[in-house]
Amino acid sequence: MASVQARGKDRPRLVIMFEEGAVTPAEIVLSIIDWADVLLVVGTSPYASAMAPFLHEIAEAVTWDQPRAELLAQLRAWRPDGITTYAERMVVPTAEVAAELGLPYHSVPTANLLRDKYLQRVRMAETGAQHTRSVSLAGAGQWREAAAQVGFPLVIKPRLGEGSRHTHLVDSLEQGEALLRDVADLYSGAFVAEEFIVGQKRPPFGDYVSVESCVVDGKISHLGITGKYDILPPFREQGGFWPAPVSAAERTGILDLVQRALDGFALSTGLIHTEVKLTAGGPRIIEVNGRVGGQINDMAMRAGGVDLVELGARIALGLDCDEIVVAEPSKIYFQYHNSPPLDARRITGVRGAEAARKVPGVTSYEIFLHPPATLDGDVMTRWIDVVRGEAKDHDDMLTVLDEVNDLLSFDYDTDSGEVTRPAVWTEQRAATRR
Repeated sequence: MASVQARGKDRPRLVIMFEEGAVTPAEIVLSIIDWADVLLVVGTSPYASAMAPFLHEIAEAVTWDQPRAELLAQLRAWRPDGITTYAERMVVPTAEVAAELGLPYHSVPTANLLRDKYLQRVRMAETGAQHTRSVSLAGAGQWREAAAQVGFPLVIKPRLGEGSRHTHLVDSLEQGEALLRDVADLYSGAFVAEEFIVGQKRPPFGDYVSVESCVVDGKISHLGITGKYDILPPFREQGGFWPAPVSAAERTGILDLVQRALDGFALSTGLIHTEVKLTAGGPRIIEVNGRVGGQINDMAMRAGGVDLVELGARIALGLDCDEIVVAEPSKIYFQYHNSPPLDARRITGVRGAEAARKVPGVTSYEIFLHPPATLDGDVMTRWIDVVRGEAKDHDDMLTVLDEVNDLLSFDYDTDSGEVTRPAVWTEQRAATRR
């Protein structure tokens, strides 16, 4: 493998630990490459491997899958000024490399907290931020004891999960046993069984929000609260919008809770994405993530003029980030994603795309899963497309999405044959109007 080049220090040098996640290579190009030198440490997922040729074109790149001593020697020779990641599965490796190189980042224990859903619950209970019944679950053999401690309904999800993969709502012992048996062939890691936090229904809006925050030298600043659309079963997200439809009192309660939770994590530097359920008893933390949220950067740029990818890089490099403020937008900026049905095995067609692009209020319509594309049948969040747009208020946003999704339909190969189905949004809206 070719060694990285040790160049002069006319520009800041940033190591980015790259994997499939919240930021694309194109965003790195648009947000960072013009003003900083970048060295990509490329992960081992099929996505990262497929992107490797392009990654080598946009920046220097080395592979994570090599002896650690050799990797560290290459990085030291390059003499980086900072290190960061925008990918969930690279949070702990980034902390480990940062510690070896003496670069600012979260400590390894903090990185493990940000990555491990069970450890998060333990820490928040210890600090008094929030108590959530939660048990680590190694496998089916511990299921009945875990269920007895947590109670039904409960959620089973991987301790080191992302994108709602293998995340299920469980209502009985029998359902949980069958689920753990089925998942055993697909996932060998530990699970967490935790109480299901029941939100207040707000259809067509979701019963949860996310808080986008940044940390500079241990100081936490909250940039905004992102609203969400209703969840598709079991826990598949459909996108979000900025700002969220919350009252001033709700906003204060949400930010106070997130601040108390994050204060207990001993955060050092970087971007944080916290999901919060809105319940009858007030806000409750769903989980904390040590990176920017998926697709959040687009809304932050359109709604508040803040490039979170660039901000994360500047924080990592120790550049001036004082008084980071995102102005409250005068419009609603949104992203909506269609998702395939769980019984679909392939998507074979998208109908109405050109008409959708012409709807007033739509700024772009992009297809992510270009037909024909295979679907793995998992319950993780997987998006067919994205509708980006803006509206004068939340009601106007709903009107735009009603019109767009009435124009869209999708062809699938399913277990029962070939079918054409309307956008899920249209079915959901019809149900709420009954």
